[in-house]
Amino acid sequence: MTAGLTVASATASPAIQETAAIPAAAPQANTEATPEATPEPTADTADATQEPEEVAAPEQQEDPTPKKADYAGVVDQNGGLIAISIRNGKVVGYFCDGQIEAWLRGTAADNTVTLEGKDTLVTAALRGGKAQGRIEFKNKSWRFSAATVKKPSGLYRATAQVRGARVVGGWIKLPNGQSVGRLMIGENAGEAAPAFDGGVQEWYGIPLTPQDPDQFIDAFLS
Repeated sequence: MTAGLTVASATASPAIQETAAIPAAAPQANTEATPEATPEPTADTADATQEPEEVAAPEQQEDPTPKKADYAGVVDQNGGLIAISIRNGKVVGYFCDGQIEAWLRGTAADNTVTLEGKDTLVTAALRGGKAQGRIEFKNKSWRFSAATVKKPSGLYRATAQVRGARVVGGWIKLPNGQSVGRLMIGENAGEAAPAFDGGVQEWYGIPLTPQDPDQFIDAFLS
């Protein structure tokens, strides 16, 4: 009987070894996607979602153009005079050589003035206490340099109504006493004005009271 058990044990051992040699099946991976957990917001991520702070716009620099200034000077190669007056961005000008004249109106900004009148254009740069530029009258062009002036020098204008006709007088006076002007009835009839002395001007019995730009600029530009 002992021999029988020995034989049975010998024949059973290979089966046991073969069974042990079979590797265990690897667990199959779960192919279903696992949703990622959403992280809780932190202080850093919360700040990142906030709207960016508004950036203040740069301050605009103040316009360097004078608020109030009067310029007068000689027109090169013409011999006439030109006057320009600035009052808070409003600009009035006058060009006259005794034979021809032009009343001008325009604007002033960034130390530059531009004025227009009948058949006339004036452009000038303001620097160093002077207005320096060019005047174009019909088909002619001249340069000029006009320094700042104080009363009684500068620009003057007078108006009157005589028998339904409009009378306009214009004068420019320089610090050295030189002056020029013209008196007009309507747009076509007129003559050179006498030297300007600052008082009431008589023209064929018509009294004319010259005014400086402070007095006439608003009415002239309206």
